[in-house]
Amino acid sequence: MDLHTLARLAGLVGGLCWVARFVMDLGGSGTGVVADGLYVVGAVLLAGALVAAGAGLVSTSAIWLRAIVAVAFPLLVWSVLEVLHEGGNPRAVDGAFGAVVAVVAAVQLTRSRPKRERPTRRAGAHAR
Repeated sequence: MDLHTLARLAGLVGGLCWVARFVMDLGGSGTGVVADGLYVVGAVLLAGALVAAGAGLVSTSAIWLRAIVAVAFPLLVWSVLEVLHEGGNPRAVDGAFGAVVAVVAAVQLTRSRPKRERPTRRAGAHAR
């Protein structure tokens, strides 16, 4: 399993954790150890997925830039979530964000294909 697939799985599971926490909140059992655990586990998994997504936004040739964007992208997303928390129900915002991330990760997982290896050439560049 490659790192891209692992990051997408982290996004899917982390998003589902936040959606489950929101559903628990709607059902009236949104407080307690389980809800807090879902929030923390989801936050860690989503942070990992966002770091990988940020690193994927930059060309592989500029490693220093990939590192900067990998850190800056999750911070940007978290700051937007904090602004949205001020305007409404924080658990609803987290649940909606988790649903969006889970859907995007699921779509990327279904569309990802394993890399095919190129056949090795046994002769020069123009040989058939």
